[in-house]
Amino acid sequence: MKLRNHGRGHWRMLLATGLCVAALLLLAGFRSGEAAGTPETGASGSAALGQPLRQLAAAGAAAMEAGAPQRLVLKWQGTYSGPGAVAREAAAALAQRLGLGPVQAGDEDGHVAYRASAEAEAAGKASLFWSELGNGTSYVIVTLETPDWQADGGFEAAAEATGRALQAAGVAAEWNASLQGTAAAQGTPGAALGRIESVLAGVFTAPQAEEAYTDESTASRSYRVPGMERFVKSGGHDIALQAAVHRDSRDGANRLTLGLPLITVEY
Repeated sequence: MKLRNHGRGHWRMLLATGLCVAALLLLAGFRSGEAAGTPETGASGSAALGQPLRQLAAAGAAAMEAGAPQRLVLKWQGTYSGPGAVAREAAAALAQRLGLGPVQAGDEDGHVAYRASAEAEAAGKASLFWSELGNGTSYVIVTLETPDWQADGGFEAAAEATGRALQAAGVAAEWNASLQGTAAAQGTPGAALGRIESVLAGVFTAPQAEEAYTDESTASRSYRVPGMERFVKSGGHDIALQAAVHRDSRDGANRLTLGLPLITVEY
């Protein structure tokens, strides 16, 4: 799977075509550190969630401006098998299990889809997107988001509980996470990213840049990280971490976004 173009316009395009399509493109390359396609042990991959999430938080604390909010978005996404009537019941049951209330059904991009959302006590906001793709297959995304990771206690526990709920619902799900805040390093995005890389090297094990994108307002690099269990195949590389610096046109400040294994929000 080729993901070399990481520019702002690229991600806007992905978002415009719908979360389901973007998620399908990304999840197609996810693998564990074991044999390709072999499910991880634990609650729908949650055994591999804790340490990477804490590493992501440590990198954010070191590379982002002290005291500034750090937005964290974590997505569980994967497939479910079952005909339409069963899928509708399963979507409603999952929404109830997650405390999201009744699902709203509609047609999105020619597919029957169900949505539900709610403010979550520990995670800020939680939402469910369930799309029937046909042939008895559905694609499911559960998103947990907090506007300030440092001020929200219990996020990790809520994320792992969500993974267990998906597993209990019969959804084969994987996670990805993106952390975003004001970069401590200012100046040009390229120079700032160069300084941020020294922080990443102190948190993650020997990150090696494999792919890069730059323009006048953005610099992004994707890294192979030995030992990371979650990664995506991209251009022959095992990408486990992405960092992007974007200079905000409104105030001129650098916004830093970190993603495991890739950034799945606009940066």
